[in-house]
Amino acid sequence: MNRQEQMNMLKKEYEQIEVPAQALTVLQAGIDKAKREGHSGVMPKRSYWGAWAAAAAVLVFIAVPNVSPTAAMAMADMPVLNKVVQVVTFNRYTQMTEDKLYAANVQTAKLEVQGDAQLQSSVGEINAEVKAYAEQMIAQFQQEMEVQGGVYGLDIGYTVVTDSDKWFTLEIITTETMASGAETVRYYNLDKETGKYVHLADLFPKGYDYVTAISEDIKAQMMQRMAEDENQSYFINSDMPEEDFQQIAPDQQFYVNQDGQLVIVFNEYEVAPGSMGCPQFILDSRTR
Repeated sequence: MNRQEQMNMLKKEYEQIEVPAQALTVLQAGIDKAKREGHSGVMPKRSYWGAWAAAAAVLVFIAVPNVSPTAAMAMADMPVLNKVVQVVTFNRYTQMTEDKLYAANVQTAKLEVQGDAQLQSSVGEINAEVKAYAEQMIAQFQQEMEVQGGVYGLDIGYTVVTDSDKWFTLEIITTETMASGAETVRYYNLDKETGKYVHLADLFPKGYDYVTAISEDIKAQMMQRMAEDENQSYFINSDMPEEDFQQIAPDQQFYVNQDGQLVIVFNEYEVAPGSMGCPQFILDSRTR
């Protein structure tokens, strides 16, 4: 259906809405009042707008129950407010030495939510972990700054990578700069439906060897990517097998994307050269 056909369909649905006589009466009364107030030749704009707005508000309020089935369904599917998760900057730490060899910029995220006890408990647990991690990294930076033996930069920020009806994922991105830079990522996943803070093992049946299944899937993807693109490079099947990727950690970093797909993420240099950044792998649905 092209744009014009969509507009025609919406116009037809709009014209079929029945407006109760009471609503028309109130609307007309508001318009008449506005005209009388402006009859002197100097239009009292606020009064005119107020009367019109009040009449229109009543019209909308009365007409809403008469909207088309399509619109009614859309209204029914609106997200419940108690499932809304928000993220704010709880604290920001900045520091720089006079010689600018040591610099830090740390933003500590905090989740806020309105919901049941389980959801609030999970959010509290995540906030505590995020805060503890930020404090640990700040303490490490301060220790390095006291030693004064080189160059050290610390930058910690955050972003929301998924916010769907079911999933909310907060990503914490840490960049440490010494002789070179290194980026690490941490993910905090909330299941909005259950209210639980979800770890990787929670996504699989108890006793299932998800570590092996996921690892084999990722190895296959690495090989395929390198075969298709010479610029892709991973630590696999190299002349130093002891350095090759073997398997994921049981608590490997992950998130569920907007399409509901499980995405495994590695830190920079963990399974590939630094030029590859933080590699991500979307898993085959059969792995799950």
